[in-house]
Amino acid sequence: MSVWYVPALLAAVCMAGHYLMLRAAAGRVGDALGALCIEGTAAAGILVFLVLRPGAEAPPTAQGVLWACASGLFISGVTTLVFTALRLGGPVSATGPMVFAGGVALAALFAPLLFGEAFTARRALGVCLGIASLVVLATERS
Repeated sequence: MSVWYVPALLAAVCMAGHYLMLRAAAGRVGDALGALCIEGTAAAGILVFLVLRPGAEAPPTAQGVLWACASGLFISGVTTLVFTALRLGGPVSATGPMVFAGGVALAALFAPLLFGEAFTARRALGVCLGIASLVVLATERS
């Protein structure tokens, strides 16, 4: 039995903490500097993980490192733009889910094209629900 969902659920808890702490920082630090603080601290935390668990990592390939770095560029954009959205008054209860659900819906939409993953009726329903949630959250009047 696969247990991939255990780290995924723990990651969801970490993501919730991330958005709550990011909201607390928004408006108290510049958007880019705040993003740099987050990313720098994240890099230090990952370094600690690597030191504490030597040999736990798969051997890297050059292509894997390049794709991981490209992903990091997207994350830096996400972090800076979320800071901006929160500073401009976006509620964390809508901003976080919009960013996360929107990213998940778009990834689920493009993964079959890029990686040959199956696009089932269930996934199509999930993408539609994700996009519907974006519309509901984005059009909320406060």
